[in-house]
Order: sequence, then structure tokens, then C-alpha cells
Amino acid sequence: MKKFISNFCLRGLIAMGFGPIVYGCIMLILHLCNVDTTSDGLMIFKGIISTCIMTFIIAGASNIYQVESLSLVSKIMIHALCLYLVYLVVYLLNDWIIKDLKVIGIFSLIFFSGYIVIWIIIYIIERKKIKELNNKLKEKSI
Repeated sequence: MKKFISNFCLRGLIAMGFGPIVYGCIMLILHLCNVDTTSDGLMIFKGIISTCIMTFIIAGASNIYQVESLSLVSKIMIHALCLYLVYLVVYLLNDWIIKDLKVIGIFSLIFFSGYIVIWIIIYIIERKKIKELNNKLKEKSI
């Protein structure tokens, strides 16, 4: 457990600096598209701090895949739920989505659809790599 926590923190600290960079890029894009964000100091501060915390947790959450005692399905479910909750809480606290059940439902549908699509892509890529590796092993054994 101590190793899990230290790896979680290490991954989180490494990634934490990227949150404000992404936040800044999003704000720049909104500005260039003439979207009125009515930014004030508190909004910017909340955005920077929350994206730091969010990226820390998201990066640390990937450490779940190192836990050997859990099945892959359990790891994926824990990871998806952790990411979902972090995104949802940060988005709601920063008023990036409206506090409405319908909006949260749409957000949830988009999040989980995207998560599933990403995992399907990863599965296809890994399956292809395994097939290629098996073919190379067959060639060497002949």
C-alpha cells in the first residue's frame, strides 16, 4: 500500500503542471474565438488550482493498473469511476457545466462513451501487437 501511495503521488506530481497549461490553452482558444468568459481573478485561480488537483488525481489514478490483486475489469471500472468523479466535481465547482440532472446525464453519457471508445482502440492496438509478436515467435521456432 505504501508503494501504491508513493507511486500515486509521484505520477500526480509529474503530471500536475500540465493542468494549468491545458487550462491556459483552453482560455486562449475561447478568447481567439471571441467567447466571452467574463474571467475574473477568482475564476482563474479556481481554474488553475482545480486543474492542478484534477491532473494530480487523474495521473495518480492510472497507478491502479499496477495492483496485481485486481482483475483487469475491476481496474478499468475503478479507473473510470475515479476519472468520472474527478471530472464531474471539478466541472461543477468551476461552473463549466450547469448543475442540472439533464446536463449531468449528457456529460456522463459523453464521458463513458469516450472512455469505452478509447478502451476499444487500446484493445485493438494491443491485440494487433500480440498477434505480431506471436507470429515472430512462430517464425523463430520454425
